[in-house]
Amino acid sequence: MEPILRNPESPFVPKGEYNFSEPLGFVGLTANGAFAKYGVVEEYMTRKKPDNMTFEQGVIVEPDAVAAYGLQQRGMKMGDTVLITGAGPIGLLTLQVALASGASQVFITDISESRLAKAKEIGATKTFDAREKDIPKKIKEMTENGVDVFIDAAGVQSSFDTGIQSLRNGGIAVLVALFSKNVSHDALDQALR
Repeated sequence: MEPILRNPESPFVPKGEYNFSEPLGFVGLTANGAFAKYGVVEEYMTRKKPDNMTFEQGVIVEPDAVAAYGLQQRGMKMGDTVLITGAGPIGLLTLQVALASGASQVFITDISESRLAKAKEIGATKTFDAREKDIPKKIKEMTENGVDVFIDAAGVQSSFDTGIQSLRNGGIAVLVALFSKNVSHDALDQALR
C-alpha cells in the first residue's frame, strides 16, 4: 500500500508529483489505519502484489523506496561518505542502500543501543550514540572534510544540527524524516564554514 494521501485539487497531481501536494497526509499519521488489521483506502493507494513476492517482501517495498529515492535522486556517487541520523527502519534501509550504492564510509547515529548494534551488524563504518558530544568533529576527523551526503531519518533539531555540522562544504543534505516540530538553521553560519 502507498500511504500518501492525494489532494485532488493540487497542481502537482496531473504532473504525477502528488507527493508534493498540500496538505501533506499519510495513512497512519494524519489518518487512521497504519496497524489496523483491515483498512479502507483509495484505489490509487493499492498495488497488486506479484505472485512470486511474499507478504514480508511486499511490506518493505514502500520504506525501501523512501531510502533508495533519498540517496539516488540526490546524486550520491560511488565512493561518497554518508551520515545517517536515525537508525530506525528508514535509517537502516538507507544504510543498506548507501552500502549497495558504493559509499566508502557510512556513519549512523541513534540513541538506541539495539538499533546501533543492528547498524554495525549490517555494515555501518561507525556508529555514534546521538547524545555524544562533538560527533561532527569526530566525523570530520575521519573523513578529512566532512561527509558528502547527510540523510536525516530522525527528524529532530539535534539530528538536523549534527548532520548539517558534519557536512563538507558543498555537501548534500536530504531530509527524509517527518519533523513534528520546526527546526531552525543559521544559513550564514553554514556559508561561512
